[in-house]
Amino acid sequence: MKRSRRRSPMRLGLAALFALLLTLLAVPTSSAAPAAGTDENSVVATFHVTAHTKWGQQVYVTGNRPELGSWNPDKAIPLSSASYPTWSATVVLPANIGVEYKYLVKTVNAPVLWESGPNRSTVTPPTGTYLTQDSFRN
Repeated sequence: MKRSRRRSPMRLGLAALFALLLTLLAVPTSSAAPAAGTDENSVVATFHVTAHTKWGQQVYVTGNRPELGSWNPDKAIPLSSASYPTWSATVVLPANIGVEYKYLVKTVNAPVLWESGPNRSTVTPPTGTYLTQDSFRN
């Protein structure tokens, strides 16, 4: 006598999940689609700055746009030190617009250290991405 083996709900659930994943991977995506979180009037801007810091310090970028904190150090965008001494952050900005920005360093229980010199300025491109490669000005 052959006994039929009853499948558990867990196995069926995993099989359905696997089939859904394969279906999603097989669907072609448009290369013209904007990056996540952007639209046709936005660009993805990545700020890179080389800054040699001490333990406990954090580098930020701020600027004249609300997306950059409107010159308010409390609303500035924190940069990642994952590739130290290069600090980086990515922000969605309006396309084809003038942007002024500056880097700053924050340390707990210390005043904010703004980089020296004039504000940096740029114009974002009409589409796509924008990258900066800066060095912190002491």
